[in-house]
Amino acid sequence: MPKKAKSGFSATAELTCLLRAKSYGEKRPHLKSDDYVAVILSQTFHSLFSMVQKTFLLGDDVFNLATPAGIYPYIVARTLYIDDIFKKTAGRFSKIFILGAGYDSRAIRFYHALQHSHIFEIDHPTMQQHKIEKLNEVHISPPSNLTFLPIDFNQQNLTDTLATLPLQPGEKCLFLLEGLLMYLDPAQVKTLLSSISHYSSDGSQIIFDFVYDHLLVDDGGLTDNSPFNGEYGVKESVEGVRSIGEAWTFGIAANDIEALLQQYGFTLLDKADAHELEKRFFTDKQGKCLERMNTASCLVYANREKS
Repeated sequence: MPKKAKSGFSATAELTCLLRAKSYGEKRPHLKSDDYVAVILSQTFHSLFSMVQKTFLLGDDVFNLATPAGIYPYIVARTLYIDDIFKKTAGRFSKIFILGAGYDSRAIRFYHALQHSHIFEIDHPTMQQHKIEKLNEVHISPPSNLTFLPIDFNQQNLTDTLATLPLQPGEKCLFLLEGLLMYLDPAQVKTLLSSISHYSSDGSQIIFDFVYDHLLVDDGGLTDNSPFNGEYGVKESVEGVRSIGEAWTFGIAANDIEALLQQYGFTLLDKADAHELEKRFFTDKQGKCLERMNTASCLVYANREKS
């Protein structure tokens, strides 16, 4: 989860939930997703940050002023992309780990498809307790196959937790790291991926998104050499997360992703940057792009191969 804070609470997790809630109520079919849980949970958010973001209730134009350009369609596309993998692979994995879970609702929404998998949501203790309280407040009971595992990545090692969950022969796992890596330090990312690699059996899979490393700069000025030249909504995104104390601290170069995966025993199955996501989710039959995507991030889907 974003390491905002020593409090462990994440404003960006709230924003993601609010955007998913907005998507559920969309009248534009290409922007509609089915996270009904986000709608229910978002009604319990009363922080100053969330109240400002809730301007989306006043209409699209006002809402767009409150978020960086292209972030809303990115969150929608990311949700649809990951949901699609969960649906297609349902029943394949005995254990599913959702790291930096925030207000993720897939264990609830896909319960019938995933009821034979054991799902583990891993997040900062404060954030996780906050989510549990919100679920209780709206009378949503976590499914019986969901276990909450509190971990502070600043102080604890995932390896120790995974060691208490031994795999049986033939068991495969799915790891989801949605909106997580960019908020960790490089050393934490290395430790995290090493833990996942050592634990995973062949055929296990991982899904994550990342931001590009050239965007991790202190100077946000739009000069001739600015990393934001030619980017859409990225400068606003960098400044936005920094302003709420959740600055991005880890990135990957566009050409380095396959080498990084190989380092941890994974092989790339699919990679979808902003332009690819636009093509898949927001391009009509006439080839017209209906939504422009924030270009800061890229989604990755990979498979654990034999050592």
